[in-house]
Amino acid sequence: MAACSTEPKRNGLDAEQSSPDRVLDFYRNATILITGGTGFLGKVLLEKILRCLKVRKVFLAVRTKDGRKPAERLQDLLKDAVFERLRMTTSIEQLLERIEAVEISLEANDSGLGMDGCKEAVLLQDTELVFNVLASVKFNESIKNAIDTNVVGTRRIMHLARRMHRLKAIVHVSTLYSNCDRTHIQEKVYTDSWLNPDSVLQLSNLLSADEMNRLQHCLVGDLPNTYTFSKKCAESLIQQQFSDLPIGIFRPPIVLSTYREPFAGWTDNLNGPAGLCLWTVKGYVRVIHGDGRKKANLVPVDYCVNAMLVAGFDVADRSIGRPHQPDPVETGAWESQQLVPVYNYMYSQSSLTWGRYMSSVSMGFDGWIKRLLWYHAYAIVSNRALFRVLSHCCHTVPAWLLDLVRQIQGKRPLYRRMVSKTNRFLELMAYFGLREWHIANENVVRLRTLLTPTEVSMLEFDLSTVNWDEYFQSYIPGIRRYFLAEPSLKDRPSKVKSTTWHRRIRFFCQLFNKLIWVYFCLRLGHRLYVVRNLFFILIS
Repeated sequence: MAACSTEPKRNGLDAEQSSPDRVLDFYRNATILITGGTGFLGKVLLEKILRCLKVRKVFLAVRTKDGRKPAERLQDLLKDAVFERLRMTTSIEQLLERIEAVEISLEANDSGLGMDGCKEAVLLQDTELVFNVLASVKFNESIKNAIDTNVVGTRRIMHLARRMHRLKAIVHVSTLYSNCDRTHIQEKVYTDSWLNPDSVLQLSNLLSADEMNRLQHCLVGDLPNTYTFSKKCAESLIQQQFSDLPIGIFRPPIVLSTYREPFAGWTDNLNGPAGLCLWTVKGYVRVIHGDGRKKANLVPVDYCVNAMLVAGFDVADRSIGRPHQPDPVETGAWESQQLVPVYNYMYSQSSLTWGRYMSSVSMGFDGWIKRLLWYHAYAIVSNRALFRVLSHCCHTVPAWLLDLVRQIQGKRPLYRRMVSKTNRFLELMAYFGLREWHIANENVVRLRTLLTPTEVSMLEFDLSTVNWDEYFQSYIPGIRRYFLAEPSLKDRPSKVKSTTWHRRIRFFCQLFNKLIWVYFCLRLGHRLYVVRNLFFILIS
């Protein structure tokens, strides 16, 4: 684990020659507003700031949810496992002295966030940095909901930031796939003639959810889903209407569980490839639509947060000395519009392929016996027609048979519905599993040069320093412990050992499954695949 305490400065000549810790000094005694701090990325960001940076205050923008007020949600948030290391040295009461929950609402009638007037005044007076992490990350979110959260929410937060007296920097978190309809993605906001954020917002305001759904294919165009479209729209909105602010756009790729900080393997969701990986390990998914040779663009969340923090410093540093621009709403002019800096957080040379990602997860199995199970056996297929045939044989047909057994037993069928949802998920992920992008990252590479050796030990984000074999030792165990809340192996109660007959029956069932798989592969003409992988199929 990286240490968060800085070493004392040396005296004499060494002190004069040593570089100042500019990034750490920038955050010292700062006041920060975080939106989306109750989400996956926001939790790790908040934990890192509280544990490693000597900030004065953190305002956490929180919405009322399920009848629970922001103060109550903050209390529950600090009890999360991700704050366990922080709670070892600091009590929740002490943490609450540095964090304040601020209630917001995206349903407010005006263009604001529905905040209490007194709290808003304090926030406007004190806030120096804003991390806008608030987003709906569901790929299949309705287009109206995606726009309301990712575009309207962004606009309201930017209007709030424009009124802040001491504002130094805003980091707006977007996604690397906001321009995934292109093969080359530069570190810039693309101005597409067909995308006008004001028109999109007007349509969403005037039309019902059903009417917007009918127009979805026209609005989304070549983008794969409403999430990427709404994030692209938010970027255009920032460039067109809020470039006068000290703001930068940070684009993370697919974010995975923690590598080392605050400890290895923490996650709180099964979004994206984590869910696919777990269901494959458990034996529910046998066939994946994708290309194992394509780069996967995956990053650990703690590295992602470190890069965001350094980007916040860089945005503020860029804005120093920049002439103040009048409010475009008041002047109606855009002659002095600035280009918003963009940070594509990806190192192509350090990226995993989808094949290596899927094959590496077995490193985290409990022991060598687990490696011999049939559960973790799958095929990655790039041909769509072949995928559908194999999916029907390996997913749908077994689901029908299992549901038939349940109906005979007088139980309600459920496997076909589960398989239907799984197949839709596989189709959604296929867009990213079949493509590869050329990603420019000059701004991110430059960020790394801003760090001193002390800061590197605390804020490392260069993916070339990630030992992926070490990472995957904790990947599946982390999902099982922190998301599924399964006890670790040493904490599990001892079970009655299965009888010899039980073990034999299980062995022959697994062997039969493997032979069926080999048979289907041979029938479909995949003889070369069988020859190359027969040994691994039999022992996997």
